[in-house]
Amino acid sequence: MKGIGIDQYGDIDRLQIIELPTKQLEPDDLLISIQASGVNPVDWKVREGKLKHDFAFELPLILGWDAAGKVMASGANVQNFHVGDDVFFRPLFDRFGTYADQIVVPASIVSKMPKGLSYTEAASLPLAGLTALQAIAEVGQVGPETRVLILAGSGGVGSLAIQMAKARGSYVAATTSTRNAEFVRELGADEVLTYDTGSLHSSVQYDFLFDTIGGAAYGDALKWMEPGGIVATIISSRDAIRPDFADALEQDLHLRTEFVFTRPDGKNMNRIRELVEEGKVKPLISEVYPMTVDGARKAHLSSQTGRTRGKIVLRRESSL
Repeated sequence: MKGIGIDQYGDIDRLQIIELPTKQLEPDDLLISIQASGVNPVDWKVREGKLKHDFAFELPLILGWDAAGKVMASGANVQNFHVGDDVFFRPLFDRFGTYADQIVVPASIVSKMPKGLSYTEAASLPLAGLTALQAIAEVGQVGPETRVLILAGSGGVGSLAIQMAKARGSYVAATTSTRNAEFVRELGADEVLTYDTGSLHSSVQYDFLFDTIGGAAYGDALKWMEPGGIVATIISSRDAIRPDFADALEQDLHLRTEFVFTRPDGKNMNRIRELVEEGKVKPLISEVYPMTVDGARKAHLSSQTGRTRGKIVLRRESSL
């Protein structure tokens, strides 16, 4: 397989063409021709070496953990997929990423693409969609009686989380900038809290908080939580500094907090497909770059601003 990745950690100049032997196709695997790959903050954090103490990455490493493509071959035990099927998935966290021409993955983590979506649209959904779904449905177990607060509602994860929480009948509030306020309302948020118009205030106490930003915004949000509420966060200490009072406030309010690190899951991918086909979730793409070294560098720089609305996608337009 040929892809875009790194042979050592560093800045965007470390991004280069990487060639690795394609994994052997096992009985439960699929060989997929990748047509588009989503770009996520984890991509450049891995590139910079921020996760090297948490995961035993073997370099060289092809980046990318979001993809859509076409099945080229299937293992002997695979029954639900056939050559030519259009699929989308979040692969395992190993050397073989999705900024690539092809990949071998277990069929159990793959779903057929939602009807009517392009490869570019479908590739924007797996990692952010799984993150949002696993936080909303599994950690929060939100429903019609749940009051949900989502931090950074215009981002790749937050924008999908709003739609998924609304699909479950919840009351949803979300934070964002004034520039993105109308965008967040259009996603279905019942209440929009703009952080650039002075101190944030909310008259509602929330049962579930989904934190995708951390820092001072997380500290503010804790003050609006109902005692005994639930918090799901994707932010670790390497991503943002926790407010000094956060631990004590979490204890005083008897909050249950859980860190969400997305796992590949075919059943969850099927649920995302269903939500899209039911019209309850739509992909939101801000930028599309060619799947080239230069395109990946531009995508990483954009992602690193932290101001992206929706998702960034690399589209394969020719051979790498």
